Formats: sequence, C-alpha cells, structure tokens
Amino acid sequence: MSWDLVLGFFPEEMQRLILDTTISDLMINGTTGVFADRNGMVERIPLASALTTDTLLAATQQIARKLGQNLSDQNPILNTRLPDGSRVAVVGPPASVNGITMTIRKFNRWYTSDELITSGSLPKQVRDTVVRLIGERKNGIISGGTGSGKTTLMKALLDHVPLHERLIVIEQPAELKVGHPNAIRWEAVEAIPGQVAITPSQLLAAALRHRPDRIIMGEIRDECGYDLLQAMNTGHGGTLSTIHAKSAWDALNRLSDLALSARPNLNHAFVRSETAEAIDFVLYCERDHSGKRRVRELIHVAGYNHTEQSFETEEIYRASEKEQQR
Repeated sequence: MSWDLVLGFFPEEMQRLILDTTISDLMINGTTGVFADRNGMVERIPLASALTTDTLLAATQQIARKLGQNLSDQNPILNTRLPDGSRVAVVGPPASVNGITMTIRKFNRWYTSDELITSGSLPKQVRDTVVRLIGERKNGIISGGTGSGKTTLMKALLDHVPLHERLIVIEQPAELKVGHPNAIRWEAVEAIPGQVAITPSQLLAAALRHRPDRIIMGEIRDECGYDLLQAMNTGHGGTLSTIHAKSAWDALNRLSDLALSARPNLNHAFVRSETAEAIDFVLYCERDHSGKRRVRELIHVAGYNHTEQSFETEEIYRASEKEQQR
C-alpha cells in the first residue's frame, strides 16, 4: 500500500503537502496549525481552509483501519508506517488536548555516501574509516538527536556491506530500504486489540536462530539494548544500530543505561564494561542552527577503566569550530 490509497481521506490542501518532496516531516498540531520541515528548517504552513477535529479524526481512523489497526479513546496512540517507509505517528483524544496530533516522516529519497560527502554532511575520511571498520566486521552505533540524519547515514553505510552477506534488519517501525538480496526485514509491533506485542528483544532472540552474517538494529529505545550487547558479545560482529544521544561518548552511557534497565540486579560497572567490549566505534550526527545535518564525531572504543569508572575512547574525528560554523 502507498499514499495513493489513503490520500483521499485528507483535504486536498493536505494531500499536496503530503506529496511535496521538499518536505521531510509534516506536523499537524491538531486544529492549532500545520508545520513542515524543509531542508532542516521548520516553518508554519498557512492553510486556506482550517482543519477540523472531525476531518482529522476521520482521516486517521481510516488510515488505522487500512493498516489493520485501531484509533479510539481507548487506544489513542498510533505508530505505524506505509510500505514506502513513511512513518505516521498519531496521538488522539483524550490524550491530545487540541484534537489529533499527527506527525508524518517521509523518506522522499535515500542518499549514497558519495552524495552525503558532496553535500558536506559526511567527511570523506570518516566515510572511508567507517567502511573499513564495517569490512572488518566491527560493531558500531550511530548517535544523535531527533532529525539529525541517523537513519539516512545508516542506509548510506549499509550500501558498503558486501551484497553476498545475509542481513537481519530489526526496526520499529520498518523504514530502511535495504538492497541486499539475502536480507530479512522484521518489525517490532505494539500490542493492539487482537494482536500481541512483538518486541525487539524477541526478534533479536529469533535472529540468532536464522543464521545472520550481520544483525542491523534500528533505534535502540529500551531494554533490548541488553540483548543487543549479548548478541554482539557472543560472536555476531558487524552489527550497526542507532541511538538518541547528545555526543558519541554519551551514546555509550545511554546504551549502558538502557541495557541496565533490563537487568537492574546487575553490577553497573559490569554492564558498562560489556558495552565497551561490544561496541567498537560510535558516530555522532547533529543538525545545526541552519538545519544542516553533519557528522560531528567518530570515536573508537578501547575499553572500560574500572578504577576511574569511565569508558576509554580514542577520538578519530571531531569537526573543527570552522567546520561547525559553515
């Protein structure tokens, strides 16, 4: 299914915005306004006809039904996707005060690493170093804030994984476009009426029985971080994943904390040392004040110092102040 099957549920004005390839994120704040992210800059979109609660509710309910889900007062949160990779996130009444809140993340196109280099988002030396690490089956994390380009960078780097390898890609929701012929795509889903939840942790456990050459994990959000560390530390090299963090070094702390949330009885230092053992490199992406998405940091993880209770890292690349001001 594509947007063609659900566009008709929206007013014509909204249809044009949804199909606008210059917009990456479309944000509908109930009846209070519509905003769009164009090239990293968020702007308010004036509408000739104001949206009504009934119009938005009817559109989102129809989308939910088309996708075999449900949006109601008892189930007001919807996180789903269309087969083209577009993500649709909805919060409805009674949780959303001013009517339906809908955020649509569109993947209008994917970029190669060469294109990211040309645009200034990815330094060539960083690309070449990471491609070498991927070839050596090292485990890496791509970190950054919301909208910093983590998923786009991951897709560009996955293009450098040998095509003969078997990949198991686990996401929530599924959005990566993977061109490998022997790639399996799995999607974790939340519990809805008539359907039990399928968690990332369950899919990770299943992946180990399907002979993966590499496990590619979408965003690490919860205690599945512990299961991912165990997979990496038991011989599954070449894993790549993303995580929300404010720096490359902070990504290691975040992953440790998420892993610890699954096993709070474990020693904190032990979990951090497991993290240092599993992760070989961390990238950090950032979206600057102008909306430009760039890779800011690349670090190598050397280990964990139990005496100082700190990760031992080596800085491979850090954007200079001059580069950050461009």
